[in-house]
Amino acid sequence: MKIVKLALSEQEKTELEYLQINGSNLLRERSLAILHCAQGKKLTWIADALNRRILTIRSWIDSFRKYGISGLSRAYSPGRPSFRKKNLLPELRECLSKSPRDYGFFENVWTLNLLKTHFKKQFNRDFSASTITRLLKDEGYSFKRPKKSMPTSAPSKEEKLGQVQQIAQEILALKDNQETIVLFLDESHFSTEPYVIRGWHKKGEDFFPQDSSKTGKSFGIWRIQSGRQTFLLEKRVEK
Repeated sequence: MKIVKLALSEQEKTELEYLQINGSNLLRERSLAILHCAQGKKLTWIADALNRRILTIRSWIDSFRKYGISGLSRAYSPGRPSFRKKNLLPELRECLSKSPRDYGFFENVWTLNLLKTHFKKQFNRDFSASTITRLLKDEGYSFKRPKKSMPTSAPSKEEKLGQVQQIAQEILALKDNQETIVLFLDESHFSTEPYVIRGWHKKGEDFFPQDSSKTGKSFGIWRIQSGRQTFLLEKRVEK
């Protein structure tokens, strides 16, 4: 077996000699193999001296050449770049900053299936739900059901009744307009208990905006629309 040429700098030699005294058993063994190689010892001689296979000694030398002292550590394993973090994570961040409609979907909210479909188009590969779940968790998202609680700004029973009466008067006032038809719906099965769904949301952030006026959107369930006017149970907004 021929000699493998390996040149060490003064700093590398000092660090390897330091590991001979202060390193773990594994690092002492590997650093000693590097020192022997740098001294011109053959691989067969080093393998016999350390009672190791020649391929093992060669792998230690190759790792040292590529990564230096850190390459001798068992915990150090650079491996190949993670496709999930290098490619999927930036794409996920871009998706979450936009609506699915921006990518040609009909839905307004991203789901695992939508993300899987989008990634398949972008990278021509199938990705499992667990892979996308790990991506969302990497970005600080959590999948849970939000708590049902009464907002501090919720109107009282009397205030709601007053609003209903006001809305009723405004609707009756529309009868003077001959182009307006007032329709009454029965058995609409409205529920006073809101539907609470599970979904992904950013940790530390509310599932829905607390102040809808800041977002320019209304999340009212009971409403009547007439032209540009929207009558809500708790307020009326102009669009």
